[in-house]
Amino acid sequence: MQTKDLAICLRTVNFSETSQVVTLLTREHGKIAAMAKGSRRAKSSFDGPIEIFSFGQVMFTLKETGGQLAILTDFQQPPRFRGLHANLRAMNAALFATELTEAFLEDHDPHSALFDKFIKFLETLQEAKDESVMLAWLILYQLRLLEEIGLEPLLDTCVNCSAPFSSGWKKVYFSSHSNGLLCPSCETAFVEKHAISAPHLAILQNPAKLPKTDRKKLHEIEQLLIYHFTELLGKPPRMAKYFT
Repeated sequence: MQTKDLAICLRTVNFSETSQVVTLLTREHGKIAAMAKGSRRAKSSFDGPIEIFSFGQVMFTLKETGGQLAILTDFQQPPRFRGLHANLRAMNAALFATELTEAFLEDHDPHSALFDKFIKFLETLQEAKDESVMLAWLILYQLRLLEEIGLEPLLDTCVNCSAPFSSGWKKVYFSSHSNGLLCPSCETAFVEKHAISAPHLAILQNPAKLPKTDRKKLHEIEQLLIYHFTELLGKPPRMAKYFT
């Protein structure tokens, strides 16, 4: 059965001289991998070869048995995100968010709210001129992704003993494996942890402050998130090197 949805391309792989295998994030059907037959031909039903950030209405057929590629039959691609190519920093932030989205979302698991946030994130990047604004929105999107996949960090109490965070804590640590803060009494028992300053923690506890945060603080907050994603993936994200 033919299915219609709104989609954005997360990854493309050339399958033959004329076809591609694409990974799409769709609004109502989640992440899907699909065969786009003939997409690399000069004249096709896909408005030309499909690229990362190609966005628009798609038509596809899902196989009844799992593990098989969907068949993409139509992809209308208005030039929505061409502006990303004009700014290297914006492109790197967009590619980083795309890499994490593909890595952490399960196939056919819809996240319509996250889809909308991802589109808004890309639109903001495309218009932003200031590097701090781009980094703030990358952090905001990364936090929303963690929330959507059920890994929102515990940032107000110790994940080990449930002691509420206090400004009197002389040291604050975050444990990726435990997905939360460690109080001074508990942190010594944990090998895997990352130090975080109280001011940076305060910003993470109230993400609305991020767009007004200076670049140095944003950079240090992003290092914490890179550490966290590295632990979750078991390896550093490929795009992390552009933000360290």
